[in-house]
Order: sequence, then structure tokens, then C-alpha cells
Amino acid sequence: MNVYVREMTADDIDKVRSLYISGWQNAFKGIVPQDYLDYMNLDEWAPPLDGAYVLTDGKDILGTSSVSPARDASFEGWGEIISVYVLPELIGHGYGHILFEFVKQKLLERGYRKIYLTVFEDNMRARTFYEKHHFSWNQERIPLNVGGKDLIELRYVFMQE
Repeated sequence: MNVYVREMTADDIDKVRSLYISGWQNAFKGIVPQDYLDYMNLDEWAPPLDGAYVLTDGKDILGTSSVSPARDASFEGWGEIISVYVLPELIGHGYGHILFEFVKQKLLERGYRKIYLTVFEDNMRARTFYEKHHFSWNQERIPLNVGGKDLIELRYVFMQE
């Protein structure tokens, strides 16, 4: 596995958009309404380049992740992992681990000793993945509506000692 993680550039945006859509369609099938997944349109969307990374083999983008200072005001001083996606066909082959550990380390290097992320309650594969990376559910349930369906996100936290 000859891959590395680098900062995302403006030239990566179209490929990252496509990766987000395939990531959502794969990860959230049966969780998010299918119509919402089928008709996702990110043509006008782009993640902020500051804190956005891509996993690449030097030729193709295999994954992407975004991090930032906490966007939730009640978690001021925390770092946040906003997203982590790898190509659906690469799930289970260690690529997500490489990307996740990289962005977690980036937040630690920026001085964040507390990091959080949110995950759909019904996304057991992702929850298991995060737990393997020493994140745990803090018992917080966050209601939201996606595509007309009421869903629950759980907040997972990591605290470095």
C-alpha cells in the first residue's frame, strides 16, 4: 500500500465532491432516504481548503478528510474531525485507518488534546471504526433531519492524557 496524505488543493475539489457523494451513498444507504442519496448535488459545494486532506497513491484520490476547531460553541477548545471518506471499494483495506490516524495526529499537533466527531446512530460500521481508534460515545444524542427523515447523530470523543 504505497499511499500518503497531503493537503487538499483547489485542483482536487471535483474529485473530492465525487468521493463525498459515493461515500454518502455507500455509508448511509438504509439510513438516509434513498431519494436524497440518489439526487445529491454538490456542484456548488467545496470544503474549506484549510484543514482538508486527501489520501492519494500519487495518481488518484483514494480518500478525503476534513478537520477544524470545534464548530459547536459548547465544545470550545476542542478539535473536530468533520469527515472521513475513502472510496467504497477500499473500505476494510486499511486506507481509512491511515487517513483517520493522520488527521487525528494533525489535530494533536495543533494542540488539541480533546477531539470529537459526530456519527449517525445507525451507522454501526463507522461507530465500530471510531471505537477501534479510541473514540467513545459521550452519551450525547443530536437530532437532525436529512432529506425529510428525522435522524440521530451521536457525539464520539477522544481525550489525550
